[in-house]
Amino acid sequence: MAVIYSPIDTFLQVIKGKYKAKILIYLAARQRRYSEIKRKFPLMSERILIKQLKELEQQGIITRSVTGTKPPLKVQYQLTAYGSTVCPILKQMWFWGEQHEQQAR
Repeated sequence: MAVIYSPIDTFLQVIKGKYKAKILIYLAARQRRYSEIKRKFPLMSERILIKQLKELEQQGIITRSVTGTKPPLKVQYQLTAYGSTVCPILKQMWFWGEQHEQQAR
């Protein structure tokens, strides 16, 4: 039986992760320091945050820049031009989810 390719599956695979979509929406406003992202999502473990940021960076959705030569280093993340194309989709999904929750009540 042949597997049918679905671009939706590809999209979901890229944003799969409890916090990836939230991180991307947070980065849509502007470049953020690692510490800002960590404070924004206090329930997320550091291991998960680092893992999800690395995955997004490997996929070319965000970039990571490090400034300074001695600790404390300044690590910042921002969306790439390519990464910014996913934000309107995520925002629509967010709004749909809100509407669905209200309808379900």
